[in-house]
Amino acid sequence: MSLYRKKTGNKKNVDSIKSIDYKIDTLKNYMNNSKDVRDRRFKVGGKNVNIAIIFIDNLVDEYMVQDHIIKPIMSNSFEWPLSNDPDTILEIIKDYMLYGDVIEEVYTNNEMAMGILDGKTLLFIEGSDKGLIINTQDLPKRSIDEPQTEPSVKGPNEGFCESLKDNLALIRKRVKNPKLCVDIINIGKETNNNAALIYIKGTVNDKIAKEVKKKLISVKDYDIVSCEQLLQLISDRPFSIFPLMHWTERPDKAVSSLLEGKVGVIFDNSRGMLLAPVTLTCLMQSPDDYYEKWFIGSVITAIRYVSLLITVFLPALYIAITSFHPGMLPTTLLISITGARLGVPLPAFFEALIMVITLEILQEAGIRLPKVVGQTVSIIGGLVIGQASVQAGLISPIMVIIISLTAISSFAIPNYSLSLAARVLRVAFMILAAILGAFGISLGILYLLGYMCSLKSFGIGFMEPITPYRFKDWKDSIVILPPSVLKGRPEYLHSTSDTKRKERSKNGK
Repeated sequence: MSLYRKKTGNKKNVDSIKSIDYKIDTLKNYMNNSKDVRDRRFKVGGKNVNIAIIFIDNLVDEYMVQDHIIKPIMSNSFEWPLSNDPDTILEIIKDYMLYGDVIEEVYTNNEMAMGILDGKTLLFIEGSDKGLIINTQDLPKRSIDEPQTEPSVKGPNEGFCESLKDNLALIRKRVKNPKLCVDIINIGKETNNNAALIYIKGTVNDKIAKEVKKKLISVKDYDIVSCEQLLQLISDRPFSIFPLMHWTERPDKAVSSLLEGKVGVIFDNSRGMLLAPVTLTCLMQSPDDYYEKWFIGSVITAIRYVSLLITVFLPALYIAITSFHPGMLPTTLLISITGARLGVPLPAFFEALIMVITLEILQEAGIRLPKVVGQTVSIIGGLVIGQASVQAGLISPIMVIIISLTAISSFAIPNYSLSLAARVLRVAFMILAAILGAFGISLGILYLLGYMCSLKSFGIGFMEPITPYRFKDWKDSIVILPPSVLKGRPEYLHSTSDTKRKERSKNGK
């Protein structure tokens, strides 16, 4: 419902009831007479013209409302040669009296209500068919803090917060480039939140940018409240166990990805940024890889890949060897394991399953509890339960070692979503090992590799640059080489600038 009826093709309104009391009552009724919607009425000095402002308490800066709107109008209107025409008065107020940085003209209930709900102030004048929306936002927000899920030893401690405006500022502060493009898309029928599509023109692959924008527009009617929900809606394979967009709360990591030619998405009221496309090698990288010497970064990266293999396959290998292939072990080690398992009533699979479930419960409890006691409960709980289980003869000591090493390895994976996927795969391979032994593990590995190679993130293979084989991109994926060698952008992204450079070289220019 509109406050006024419009002429076809023109924003001027006809048959409007121009009483300021009627306007305020109508707008408040449109907003269900919410008690936090406040109004302030006053007169223009020297003229018998009523003015009103409407805003939502706690969403605006009251100092700005008083000093940037009310005070300039009331103090300057005595001296200004005002016209008797309300529209002319409104134009004079807009052009010469208001200090607001963003002022928009609005005509309908919906435009006015959306401006007020966004933390802005609406200004009415009696006799005029339109209103002014003035930016007076002072939205509640958290200060910029250290990243919680991606800590860094030497890197900057700035992390994204829940304010879209502040997050964009963190990106702009690091990329002082006029080619940095920001496209705002409104998402949600009821929530009406904004998503910012970010990329560097001339660096990004235009096909990827258009595809991401198309996906964002396709979910405009979904009421979502976080970028994590948005990720599930716009991913190519929403049921994939692996993340097909990279979530980060580090501005330095986000900027590095934008410079490579990737696309970023920031959703209002979320403390992270989505990056697309994503590959397995991207998920295994950490900012500290680039803040240390290149050879140290390469060794740390290799350790992460080993940790990923350990956390997925170690319990399954133990089950397969002890249950089906004990002959693969040296005699001394086999005697030691057999002696440790004497008196244990459960098969190796159920023994491992109980320990894995217990570990997951402790990890979940540590996350949900307050930080002051969360880590203590996780550590003490693991020690007490493990020791008690061994003394009671329910679990063998070697199994406690296996599961502990598996848990520690999972913490070395830098991406939390990939770590969760590895924990699920761990159980799947344990089941295969308990049924078919090493043969089951081999079948599972073949299927997993085929599945990972079939995944695509906005047209880019999840296993790039490992397969298809791109050795030039290994310098910043499998290993970390010195900055002097890291020139150009990853070939698998098919960056626009790299494509133009190749065309020029082919033409001899």
